Amino acid sequence: MDINISDWVKSSRLRAGLTQEQLAEKLSMTKGNISAFENGRTSPSFNVMVKICHICDVTLPTNEPKSPTEDTAVIINELTVTAECGKGDFSDYFELKGGLSFSKEWLKEMGIDPMYCYVIYAKGLSMYPTLQDGQAVLIDTSQKIPVENKVYLIMRDLNGLIMKRISRDKNGDWIYISDNADKNRYPNMFALENDKIIGRVVWTGGNAGL
Repeated sequence: MDINISDWVKSSRLRAGLTQEQLAEKLSMTKGNISAFENGRTSPSFNVMVKICHICDVTLPTNEPKSPTEDTAVIINELTVTAECGKGDFSDYFELKGGLSFSKEWLKEMGIDPMYCYVIYAKGLSMYPTLQDGQAVLIDTSQKIPVENKVYLIMRDLNGLIMKRISRDKNGDWIYISDNADKNRYPNMFALENDKIIGRVVWTGGNAGL
């Protein structure tokens, strides 16, 4: 799979009608940083890519999955990105590790388009036993509208990445549920105004439809 990050940064900026300087200001960076991203000299962190999505009203770059066996499976990008199952993890760097193979039939049954999916990793124990530390998870970035009691990858206050189950409290406000029964160590969290849903967790270690 080939993701051209430099082209994606430039096209996102142009779509939003921003100069390099304007985008840099919104990201608290320099014009030189943006130029380096667009020229391919450096790559933005995953967190910065999510912020670009928020600023420019675009989605993360799509995949073009490979088919190890043309009729039965596709390989979905595997990123060296972790999402904290607690307060938030800062992914300052990521790279493509390769990919994991998924059945085309299963993806179709689940209504999942592999072009919008990434494999990343859970970190921490606040979502145990649903998510375990170091476990691979499949994120569908096309599913950004919250559905109650489903698990999502969230950019917490436009900073760290978290994975939490989303629900509503008695007042109807969105809250993030920690599946771990130890609420003293792993309390639930209120959603913040600047939180951004990146996608829904649709698979982890063989468990689908979380």
